[in-house]
Amino acid sequence: MCTRRRIAVLCAALLILAGCGHPQDTHRDSSRTGSSKSPRPGAVWRYDHTGSDTNASFADIAAASADDAWAVGKNPVTGWVDEQETLLFHYDGKAWRPYDLPPALRRLDELPIVRLDASGPRDVWLFAGISTTPEKSSPPLVAHWDGTAWQAVEVPRDFPQAVVGAAVFGPSDAWVVDGSDTARHWDGRQWRTSRLPGRAQALAGTSGRDLWAAGSALTREAVARPVAAHWDGGGWRKAEMPALSPRPKEGPYDSALARVVALSADDVRAFGTVSSEAGDTDAYSAGFALRWDGSRWSEETGVPCCAKGAAGDVIVLSPERYLTAAGEEERIARPPCLSDRPGKQGRGGCREKLQLEDFTAVPGSGQVWGVGSVRGREAAARPVVVRFTPAP
Repeated sequence: MCTRRRIAVLCAALLILAGCGHPQDTHRDSSRTGSSKSPRPGAVWRYDHTGSDTNASFADIAAASADDAWAVGKNPVTGWVDEQETLLFHYDGKAWRPYDLPPALRRLDELPIVRLDASGPRDVWLFAGISTTPEKSSPPLVAHWDGTAWQAVEVPRDFPQAVVGAAVFGPSDAWVVDGSDTARHWDGRQWRTSRLPGRAQALAGTSGRDLWAAGSALTREAVARPVAAHWDGGGWRKAEMPALSPRPKEGPYDSALARVVALSADDVRAFGTVSSEAGDTDAYSAGFALRWDGSRWSEETGVPCCAKGAAGDVIVLSPERYLTAAGEEERIARPPCLSDRPGKQGRGGCREKLQLEDFTAVPGSGQVWGVGSVRGREAAARPVVVRFTPAP
């Protein structure tokens, strides 16, 4: 089987995972993941902000504190999007308000891929870029908020076009990865590179001396396998990964990690996907979950396949579900309908759909912010910020 074809199949499966879909829920176990048919009391999304635009969506969010956060979005998001405008919003503890783009960030309109990360009110980072193609290329943009103003940060020529994972621990301690085997670290003065044992898709850690990079690496037979490396402040060390539970016997299969969540130094979760093909069609695709207990990685066969974010002891699986610290899968109720004309909803009631693109913990609160859009008949996409408090 062609190696290039296998890699393409794996990438497609990772895109499904990034959307938090369940290709095949072969790892479900109702005895461990919970089986409640209705949300527990209090587990409901509530609107913090609803934008007036009718064809826009928030794409990313970073919380510096419970009363200081930033969000970015795009307008328009459907139809003719070649001339998208970038939206920058700031939360001051009372309301989400538009923030005029300073000169350092004016190029954001040219760069569709934007990430925000923060360690505190005086340390917010913005990474923007575009997936390079033979037809179009643009230098990346990196900016830093110091509590007073946004300033552009100079980057070397080989800085990644698109940052897929970032971890920020302070103004002089920030890491980024771009899906290659190179990690880049900001030490307060310059960006330095480190070699990783595989292609890193995600970063997560509890401090600058406890950081994990997760992704995949090719074996001698040119098949992809999960890889995770740990940074202890002095260097990267490749971790031994467990053998995954039985997989399809027909033909080789690829597997890779797409997301990692660090709940504590002794509790790190990683989520990935396995895929294989037979002939010209996909024969198998399923998610898997791994857990680090402070000494080794092991497979969690009763845990759902994917995660979109974390907040305290809670892992957000999708806009409808989250995983508690006890390993129980719980539902999140949808927010009320935004329609101003409920009589026009039809027999099916509210037909709006909440689509969330990114999540972050609200520091010190145990709550979760989510950003995205609400889509329905009356508007193609209305940007929203929502939050929920996990049920006790």
